[in-house]
Amino acid sequence: MGNEYPSLCSSQDCTACATCMQSCPKKAIKMLPDEKGFLYPYVDKDICIQCHLCEKKCPILNKERSLNALPKIYACWHRNPIIRMKSSSGGAFSAIAEYVLALKGYVWGVAYTNELRLTYQYVDTMDALDILRRSKYVQAEVGDTFIQIKKQLQQGKTVLFTGTSCHVRGLYAYLPKALCDNLITVDFICHGVPSPKVFKRYIEWIEDRYEDKLIDFNFRDKRYGWDNGVLTVGRFSRIGEKKFVKKENSFFYGMLHDLFIRPCCHQCTSNGLRREADFTIADFWGIGRKEKFEYEAEKYKGVSLLALNSEKAYRIFNSLEEKLLCIQRSLEEAYTYNWNYRYSARINPQTDFFWKKFSQTNSWKDLLCFFRPTFEEQCKWIIKRYMGPIMANKLRKLFSR
Repeated sequence: MGNEYPSLCSSQDCTACATCMQSCPKKAIKMLPDEKGFLYPYVDKDICIQCHLCEKKCPILNKERSLNALPKIYACWHRNPIIRMKSSSGGAFSAIAEYVLALKGYVWGVAYTNELRLTYQYVDTMDALDILRRSKYVQAEVGDTFIQIKKQLQQGKTVLFTGTSCHVRGLYAYLPKALCDNLITVDFICHGVPSPKVFKRYIEWIEDRYEDKLIDFNFRDKRYGWDNGVLTVGRFSRIGEKKFVKKENSFFYGMLHDLFIRPCCHQCTSNGLRREADFTIADFWGIGRKEKFEYEAEKYKGVSLLALNSEKAYRIFNSLEEKLLCIQRSLEEAYTYNWNYRYSARINPQTDFFWKKFSQTNSWKDLLCFFRPTFEEQCKWIIKRYMGPIMANKLRKLFSR
C-alpha cells in the first residue's frame, strides 16, 4: 500500500459490481467498457488520493463471505393469474416486492432504458413494478445504485434489492452492517451475464430488418407455456409486436450456449447453495421429473423456485403465503435441473472464434454462423412450436428427457 496506487481485481475476476467506484471518496474510479462491451473500473491517478478504500471494499479481493445456512426450498406461484402471466416463472419476485411496497419501501431491480440498455432502477408503487418483472439476459449497469440504497436506508426505508449474486455480494460489501436491518436481498440462479455490446448489435440488426425501433424486448413470453421452450417477443414503436424465432432469436441461442458471457462467470465465486442473499429465486426447471408433483397443470403457467436462505427470509415468508401458493420441495430437486445453482457457466469452445469475428465486423448477419442449432435442438423447437406444450411434455417423459 503506502504511496502506491490501488490495484483492483483482474478482468478475469471483476463482476462489475462497481463497489470500488461507489466507495471512492474522490470519485477517482470510472466504470468503462472494454472492446467486448463489459464494464471494468479504471483509476484516474490525477484524482486518486491512494486511500485504498476501493481495495478494502472490493468483495472479490476480500474473499471473506457472510454466508447463510443451507436453504429451505419451495415451489410456488402467485395467486393472481395476471401477475403470474406477466412473470417469467411463477411470480415469486412480485410477491416479495408487494410485501416491501406495502411497507412504503423501495424495490430495486433491472429495467430497460429507452435505448434498451439495462440498468438497476427502483420503484415505489405497484403500478410501476411491471418494468422490473421478467428475465433479462444482459449484464446490467450498477451505476450509483448502492449509494442511493444507502441514502434510502438512512431515511429508515425498507429496501428490496434484486440482482445477480455477485452484485448482492457487492452491496453488502459497500454498506455498513448497521444499515442492513431494513435491507432485503434477492438473488437468482444466474446463467452468466452476456455482453451489452453484443445485445446492442443484435438489436440494431433486428431494427434494420423491420425498419422500426424496438421499445420493449421480452426474452421469454409464456403464451406457448412455461415448461416447453422459449418464445421471444419484441415490441416496436410503429408496427407493434413481433415474435422472434430461429435466426431472429440468435442472441438468446448464443446466451444459452455461454458464447459471449462475462469472463468471471466461468469461475463464479458468488454462486452455490449457501449465499449472502435472503432469498434466491429461479424457474423451477425439472420439477416433477424425479419427485412426484401433484400440480402438473400448473407447469404450463410458470413455477418459481424460492429458496429461503436467512432468518429474515423465514420471517418475511409467513407474510407471503397470502400472495403465493407454496409447496415445500427438496434441495436436491432444486439443484438437479438448475446446473448454475452450484456450478459456473461452462466454457464454449467457440467463444474465442466468436470474439475474433465480432471484432472484425459490424454486421450481425456475419455472426449467424455461430448460432446454428443442432438437429436435436431443431426437433425440439418444431415439437414445442407446432405440437403444443402437452404433447412436448409427453414426448419428453417417453424419452426420459
